[in-house]
Amino acid sequence: MLKALLATIQKVIKDRKSNQKSNQKILDIINKNNKITIKEISKKTSMSKSGVKRIIRIMKEEGVLLRIGSDRNGCWQIKTKDK
Repeated sequence: MLKALLATIQKVIKDRKSNQKSNQKILDIINKNNKITIKEISKKTSMSKSGVKRIIRIMKEEGVLLRIGSDRNGCWQIKTKDK
């Protein structure tokens, strides 16, 4: 029982670290080109489009990322703590 709980906790920690790395990769890519599409981000990160969409959705909900304009002609804005 205790081993199973420990294994679950370790998996959660590992997943959280992996998510942070993925988030940072996406933010770095957007920082270099704020007009990049989800499809292009997917190719650059070797992640699925649905995975990129999920991470972007979470970052938008957390107020880290903002989409200005349309999906086709808009751009991304990374929100900093002082904004």
